[in-house]
Amino acid sequence: MKSLIHPGKEWKLSACPSDSLIHEIQEAIPCKRPFAVLLAQRGGQKWETLMDPCSRDLHCSSLMLGVEKAVSRLLQAIEKKEKVFIHGDFDVDGLSGAAVLYKGLLPLFPKETIKVEVGTRKQGHGLSVGFVHRVIGELFSLVITVDCGISNGKEISELRDAGIDTIVTDHHLPSGGQLPPAVAILDPHQAGETYPNCDLAGVGVAYKLICGLYRQLGREVPYSFLDLVGLGTIADLVPLARGSEIENRAIVQEAFSLLASGTGSSLGLRVLMDRMSVNAKRVTARDIAYIIVPKLNAANRAGDPKVAFLLLCTEKRESAKYLAEILLDYNRDREIAQDYLLGQAEEKIVEEGTDPTRDGIVILAGTYWNEGILGLAASRLVDRYHVPVVVVSRGDRISRASCRSIEGFDMAECLEAHSDLLIRYGGHKMAAGFSVSNDLLPVLRKRLLLYAAEKNLAPSPAADSIDVEVVPDGIDIQLHTNLRSLAPYGQGNPLPIFLLRGCSFDGLSLVGARKQHLKGKVACDGSRVPFIAFRMSRYVNAFDNACDLAVVFRAGFDRWHKEVQLEVIDLVEN
Repeated sequence: MKSLIHPGKEWKLSACPSDSLIHEIQEAIPCKRPFAVLLAQRGGQKWETLMDPCSRDLHCSSLMLGVEKAVSRLLQAIEKKEKVFIHGDFDVDGLSGAAVLYKGLLPLFPKETIKVEVGTRKQGHGLSVGFVHRVIGELFSLVITVDCGISNGKEISELRDAGIDTIVTDHHLPSGGQLPPAVAILDPHQAGETYPNCDLAGVGVAYKLICGLYRQLGREVPYSFLDLVGLGTIADLVPLARGSEIENRAIVQEAFSLLASGTGSSLGLRVLMDRMSVNAKRVTARDIAYIIVPKLNAANRAGDPKVAFLLLCTEKRESAKYLAEILLDYNRDREIAQDYLLGQAEEKIVEEGTDPTRDGIVILAGTYWNEGILGLAASRLVDRYHVPVVVVSRGDRISRASCRSIEGFDMAECLEAHSDLLIRYGGHKMAAGFSVSNDLLPVLRKRLLLYAAEKNLAPSPAADSIDVEVVPDGIDIQLHTNLRSLAPYGQGNPLPIFLLRGCSFDGLSLVGARKQHLKGKVACDGSRVPFIAFRMSRYVNAFDNACDLAVVFRAGFDRWHKEVQLEVIDLVEN
């Protein structure tokens, strides 16, 4: 089905599960057919596991490979009052994971024996040579990594040679399949791992280590830390569900419960939410992902990541307010830098005659481009051209890049195939980064273009799936209530998208502070259902002239009028 609003965009209706399974679900719970179809699509025969996740869906940390060895080494450190250095990555996943480890270990060690460092974009992801020298020079005996370390074999070898042990907690793929010489490795992607949830974020892995340690010490597992675990889980875009495996979804649900009750471990997170007018009692994954996470990430893009870490850890309200304002200043700087870099990138595309349709990939390089903004620019360009994008900042001798991809193109695999040219690299299928010598950048560019050509990539239309087709009487408060039981929504558990055919519109009005939203009624089969179309005011004529069209929408709720409303995403041919 072709979009009538967004040229080139297409929609497809997902296949409907068997009628027998749908009937079974409707017999078991009070729901109408559209919701039963959703449950059948997402859970199959195990559809019951999708309903209302909670702490019972969290797996025991002892199931994870490496936990026992790591706990044993930490018990030794506690007994001997050793100096422990925590190194977290500089994004929100790493920051929240470092905060979890710091908060968890602080009561167990003399305060002066615990030190935390969060990396910077200038140093790059993972352990740096400078960090290794500081650890050795300051006489630490144990290093714990968070959201990094799995690809730092060289640095961890140097620490080992200096008599310093390392515990790696990470969730990235081992580089080249090689594991570093750490005393313990916690990573759900390492060979031989049987932990049920392979999609844990870095903060989730760090939390499992703390849980294992506290259980061994006979202490109550720190449930309150789940506010930070949920934050990092949302920030890192890991799947909240994979079939019937919903531990990440349960983590986020528990995080929301803690935020709503004000009993989570991070006062700073609650202060930032309040400053951004995010209602803790009705918080959603989208609120965290689009409002809170960018402010925390602004610290590593346009300032000092340590500010975000301190905000997550502080127990003083005035300090939290002060740190939150610094983050907002960073975010304003980030927005300016992002707009500037995007403008330069678009100019490069025109100047160099780059053709995404022909090349199947966009590779752009600029001298001294802001490294903190490269990933954001790459993401925006992926949205625009629907091909993988590599954005490179050329330094004096070394170039650093952020890469973003599309479905069907594994960016981590791509970098692995060209690792002989790279100084460092790492990441996921959809997002990765690397550093390369300037003199090898032209060679790398040619090889990446050839690699994309071999993959026969063509710009894919921004195609999305519609979950279920509905009729007007299926859009009611019962549907809204049922849908709430599938929350929280996010990666791996997206907000359901519905299709309603045979529609026209009336009662149209422009709403919002800048009149950027469109509101009115959808008329269908004699029924009139309220709708809102966010940021679609410029399409008012298309809505006004619509007759017998199909509407693509999400089921929202108008809290002012206490009624279900359609959140219109698109109009398509009937």
